[in-house]
Amino acid sequence: MKKKLLVLGVIGLVSLSIVLVRENIMLKSKINVDTDNVKKIKHKDMLSMMLETKAGSGNYELTTRESWPTDGYKFNSELSKCENGGELSWDDINKRVLMSGNVSDKCYIYFDIFTLSDYVISQYNGVQGNNNIYYHDSTLENGAGDNSYRYAGSSDTTNNYVCFGSDAATCPEDNLYRMIGVFDGQVKLIKATEASSSLLGTNGACGYSNGYGNLYYWSTLNSCPSTTGYINDNSNNAMFVSNRKNSLAAGNPDADRYCNLWKYSTLNTINLNTNFLTNTGSKWTELIVDTVWKIGGYNTNNVTPSVFYAAEVEKATETYGPSDGISKIGLIYVSDFGFAASTSAWTTTMDSYRNFNDVNWLSLIDSWTITHNLSNDTEVFSVSNGILYYTGNVAVTGQKRYVYPVFYLLSSVAYSSGDGTKDAPIRIN
Repeated sequence: MKKKLLVLGVIGLVSLSIVLVRENIMLKSKINVDTDNVKKIKHKDMLSMMLETKAGSGNYELTTRESWPTDGYKFNSELSKCENGGELSWDDINKRVLMSGNVSDKCYIYFDIFTLSDYVISQYNGVQGNNNIYYHDSTLENGAGDNSYRYAGSSDTTNNYVCFGSDAATCPEDNLYRMIGVFDGQVKLIKATEASSSLLGTNGACGYSNGYGNLYYWSTLNSCPSTTGYINDNSNNAMFVSNRKNSLAAGNPDADRYCNLWKYSTLNTINLNTNFLTNTGSKWTELIVDTVWKIGGYNTNNVTPSVFYAAEVEKATETYGPSDGISKIGLIYVSDFGFAASTSAWTTTMDSYRNFNDVNWLSLIDSWTITHNLSNDTEVFSVSNGILYYTGNVAVTGQKRYVYPVFYLLSSVAYSSGDGTKDAPIRIN
């Protein structure tokens, strides 16, 4: 039972010809309590409006505001009641309370915080593909089966923009993020444009120069801290372990040259989970979840998104979380990229995804992923112009890529305003 802080008010009901102006007049039909009348009633101590203090807390406080809350709140029809038979409902079109009754009554009106995940699920509204959102339950063919809500479709028709890191009236382009979807009540964001050195810094895995742009290595390590640990981490790939052991035993100088494990990545530890957090500021990073990243690899891109998801997440052999250090920020999974395309692509192997660029809102990115290749320790997967690559030489002697930070927001983060378009991105509080 939710806790209630009840401050009772008496609402004078009025005749059909006069709307909430005089008190103690009999009423026999439904009336509107619009913003002007809220002000009149509250000035006479005749209305108690209760707002939730924190999403899901069940704690409410009396508010002194003189208009119905519309941004960041939703009407609680279960708790909003009148003592003597009056009935309350919410007019969502006109954003006001409807009340019906025939005697003077004592009524209490409650509003819950409307979270960002509530907003996404309300846009889905139980219809697969509604507003480019798909519910990946066990009945969704070729989906992830993880009960997530994911955006899929072309970039122009997918309205999943969020302004993060800025309160400016017009959201700066560098503060635009996009929602990958909702996972266990937490909204997952990816930066809409590549991160610059002003966010990620020029140390760590930075490969930045004026000639190359904001490019970063996946790691700066030429070998993992522990060869034994590396082999154990990849014990699910017997062929790779056997080849590596034999190569080491034979004295192959390249056998211990690289390290494609995320927990050892300096892009992870320095640029994302140190510099990005510092440069974004605590006001915003406190909204980010301390995440345990499940990380499994794969040895080919010739499989569908659902197969990749099973390898990356469901059967992950590695985790990286708070016990290993700060872990708020990560990168996309390969399966995130796969499921961002329209459903017509989900039966296609991901080495052919270049054919679906027009219907995949994530095809615009040119980025590293968090997923490594299990067949050798020199490669991780990356996405460029809608193509999924094996990218080799992950250390400083190898390839550089752009970086699109990814993170999960706290489930309590509230929706405030916006329709998710680039020009009117969603605002949160």
